[in-house]
Amino acid sequence: MKLAIACLAVVVAAPAAAQNSDWSFALSPYAWTPGITSSVETAWGTVEVDQSSREVLSQLDFAFMGLFEARNGRWGLIADLFYTDLSESRATPLGALFSRARIDTEAKALSGYVTYRVHEDDRVAVDLMAGFRVNAVDLDLSLSPGLLQSQRFGMSQTWVDPLIGSRARFAITEQWFATALVDVGGTGGGSDLTWQAFASLGYQIDARWSIQGGWRYVSIEKSIDGRDVEIDLNGPLLGFTVRF
Repeated sequence: MKLAIACLAVVVAAPAAAQNSDWSFALSPYAWTPGITSSVETAWGTVEVDQSSREVLSQLDFAFMGLFEARNGRWGLIADLFYTDLSESRATPLGALFSRARIDTEAKALSGYVTYRVHEDDRVAVDLMAGFRVNAVDLDLSLSPGLLQSQRFGMSQTWVDPLIGSRARFAITEQWFATALVDVGGTGGGSDLTWQAFASLGYQIDARWSIQGGWRYVSIEKSIDGRDVEIDLNGPLLGFTVRF
């Protein structure tokens, strides 16, 4: 919540700053409905739950996603925030030991980048990116009774990963454009590995407004409270951008 308030404060202050500098700004709220694969290591084996985007929609409790960008010449700043809270359930993969497995996942991530434009012409613009991702994950794993009594594990951790990446925008026509972004990160004190890939097709309505739809994949591999955890979020998105 504090991160969201801080981002909102930047957005409110941005128009006034733009009037007195060479900075330009863009705000992009979007709806992202990812499928999710969660994998948690237990003493009896690995529990994995996999749900498609359609299945997640019926289980989604709350989601928020948004991106804010500031640019001045070749240099830029990007803040990307997402929050999702959902539940997954399946017949247990642990044989007859337990009858069913349920994983409740609450994931929050704020990515921040400094960007530098290494190439720009009438058709293509390419930025290199370096930054960080603040991850906060709460997992609750419940195993329903089978041969063994029910078990429940709660895992929670917040950590920061350094990131490097790149982004490219391609002008297809005067109105249509495509965007691709990829980043990768992780350290011994953060994720074992984290990465994301994003691709979209957009339509420029006018100088200020555009709409875009595409696909986003975010992967996190991490040991939380001594258990190996992997979370993959993967699905379509739809949003718009306003520039000022």
